[in-house]
Amino acid sequence: MISFSVVADWVPPGSHCPDTRPAGAPSAAAEQRTREDVLARLMCRFPDVPSQTPATASAEAVAFFADARVRHYVPVLAFRRASGRLSERSGILGERGGEA
Repeated sequence: MISFSVVADWVPPGSHCPDTRPAGAPSAAAEQRTREDVLARLMCRFPDVPSQTPATASAEAVAFFADARVRHYVPVLAFRRASGRLSERSGILGERGGEA
């Protein structure tokens, strides 16, 4: 049986939740939190690599998205980019280490 309560609760698009997108450029504190978040997640994911390697990868990834118009997803995208780079590097290092 189909419930019609969903139809009765219908609200016009845009009126059920406020627009939470930031109106302006992110603050310096928000950018710093993004860098710290990406670095912390990389350090957890790659605990065996020297700490400078994830720091460099996260800085490069965040800088890559510096001109992005939509800033909300930058932490996720930067983490994925840096994580991919570190995975490639550790794969190359792992192959060389296994040959010796």
